[in-house]
Amino acid sequence: MKIKASSGSRILFEEKDMFLTEYCDDNDIWFWKIIGEDPFLIEWGFKEQGGLYTLSFPQKRKYPYPAYEGRMYCIYLGYKYDVENIWHGLFILYPNERKTRRYLKLNDRDDSRIEVPYEEFIASSPIIWEEREPISDFVFDVEPLVYLFKDNSYIEENLHGAWHNKISNKQNE
Repeated sequence: MKIKASSGSRILFEEKDMFLTEYCDDNDIWFWKIIGEDPFLIEWGFKEQGGLYTLSFPQKRKYPYPAYEGRMYCIYLGYKYDVENIWHGLFILYPNERKTRRYLKLNDRDDSRIEVPYEEFIASSPIIWEEREPISDFVFDVEPLVYLFKDNSYIEENLHGAWHNKISNKQNE
């Protein structure tokens, strides 16, 4: 199993793990927007938008759905990076730490990224983890920090997503 880019906001809506974003309408009112890919979401009130399915609802209210903001990080060749994306077999790393930027001889305004082929990156024995933070309007019911790759091996149970066990247990009932 490979690691997938999972940074960003996620929500568990009706036992489905989906992307969560926010936007402001023309009246300066902020909304949450759930984005999914399955056509059956129309049955739950989602609207089709360019091949995706979206559901919007106002911010600054409490909702019973679990959600979190996730960021992926790694230690690669002894230095800490943000894992910005995993795309077409490449890890896209952003050197956000001062120590890492000094090592790479980058100034404060340099916006460079490092692209490392997936297999080469994994062969270097990195430590990869995801940090999860609460989103104010939602329930926070996930581990705040999980390792995805450590000590030369994948941490299998953490690669399936934050709610994998909860979803699979419900489906087996």
